[in-house]
Order: sequence, then C-alpha cells, then structure tokens
Amino acid sequence: MNNFYVDTNVILSFVEEDENFEKTKKVKNLKNLITGEITVLELNSFYSRKLKDYLKAKAAAIYALKVFNVSIIKVDFNKIMKEAMEISSKLQLKTLDVLQLSSAKLINSTFVTFDKDILSKKEIIEKELNLKILEV
Repeated sequence: MNNFYVDTNVILSFVEEDENFEKTKKVKNLKNLITGEITVLELNSFYSRKLKDYLKAKAAAIYALKVFNVSIIKVDFNKIMKEAMEISSKLQLKTLDVLQLSSAKLINSTFVTFDKDILSKKEIIEKELNLKILEV
C-alpha cells in the first residue's frame, strides 16, 4: 500500500483556493493521504500570521487537515533531525523542506508537493533519498 505524504503547500492550495486549486482536487482523490507534524506547525504558523488570533489559527489548521482528509503521522523528531542532517548539504533546500522530505522518507511515502524548489531537484531527491516525488 502506497502512502502519499502531502506537503503543506498542497493543503493550503486547496483550502485557500489558489492557482493550484484544480490540481489539489486530483491529490485529494488519492487514497492514503498522510502528512507529518511539521505540516501542522506550518499550518499553525500560516494561519496565525493571517488571522492574528491563536484560537482561530489553531482551528483553521485543524479544519485544513480535516477538509483535505489527511492523517497526521507521528515520526520520531530525533530520527527526522538525523536524516535531515545527512541530506541537507546534498539537497541545499530550505530547512522546513528538508524536514518534510526527511519525514516522508522515514515513513516510506511518495511526496506530493507544488514547491518549485523541491520539484527542481526531483531527480536528486529521488536518487539520493530513494523518495518518489509526485508532480500533479
């Protein structure tokens, strides 16, 4: 059974109905959608900046996860950090991107994203991490 690890930008594209909204509908129809606690952090951060209210931000983050029907998988943060340290210099991506990719790798998932930086390094990521990247 293949899991699809959904990056934060995909969930936000759906909820916020941005330029990738139509693509997100295809992702939402996939089975076994999962994400990690780093996504929860990113959603909370996004909505706290947007809504300027802690409770509304937390509720919006929970809503985004539920409406996209994605399950949160817990991964040992020490393992995520160890993996991220090993791959960060190879990938040369932003820290949160490296942490997201590390999480997806540790749970052996296909990574689903719209992130242009990640997609530009798809071949390197798939080769170095043995992690499939799904372009929608």
